[in-house]
Amino acid sequence: MAGATVAIALTMPALVACTTGNHHDTATESCLNAPSTPTMKIALNTIHANVWNAGGKAGQAASVASQLTWRGVHVIDTGNDPKGGQPPKHAEIRYGANGKQIALTLAQQIKDAKLEQDDRTNPSVDVVIGEKFALVPVPPPKPSKVTVNVLNAFVIPGTAGQLSALLTKRGFHVAKVGNTSDFYPDHAVIIRYGTQGEPAARRAALQFKDVRMLNDHRKGTKVDVVIGSKWKDSAIVPVAKATVPPKSPSPTSSKCATTPTASSSS
Repeated sequence: MAGATVAIALTMPALVACTTGNHHDTATESCLNAPSTPTMKIALNTIHANVWNAGGKAGQAASVASQLTWRGVHVIDTGNDPKGGQPPKHAEIRYGANGKQIALTLAQQIKDAKLEQDDRTNPSVDVVIGEKFALVPVPPPKPSKVTVNVLNAFVIPGTAGQLSALLTKRGFHVAKVGNTSDFYPDHAVIIRYGTQGEPAARRAALQFKDVRMLNDHRKGTKVDVVIGSKWKDSAIVPVAKATVPPKSPSPTSSKCATTPTASSSS
């Protein structure tokens, strides 16, 4: 009895960490279905995937396919989920008997993805988009991988040139320096970017305080750093703080990703 009591006591913290907060010692669905970490190193550019829309938003499969392609995944086909049935809440990754490690690797890119094995015999996988589908943000690239235009929407001439020199010193590639007739009265800096350039935009935004992020749906990864009407030299973040990359969220629920469960050793 004493040994059983100790065993129960050791497993209780893990169970509580995965509860819904209503004092029931039962793991949530998110915890039970959280995919494990892959045990093989598989490059994203070796993965071939179909992207199926079950979330009800028109065009979402094409949008997600584009984002996965930017990350290196080869997209075979897109469309509505041919399987039908009950759509996943977040996302589902379907794979064949030899594709589990591929599916686990891809699951690292998608928040709260569930895995489902089917009878396919090839190494392709299906990404099924649910209503609450979301990709894990890509960590921002190094400044040397980011190309920016520095544009002055401020009243003092020469500000763009000074800021361009600072960003160049910090390792950014500056493509264009000039003025813009656009008016931004409420912020010191406006970062304009397209969806593909969002990671680069986050790297640029780390350099400043009082930043507005503005997705203008441009193509490519080039970013505009626009100097707004509330610009002050104090808006520049010291280089030691500006180079710390922000943490990206885990592809699984944080309550599950960092907390061992009673079955984790199986």
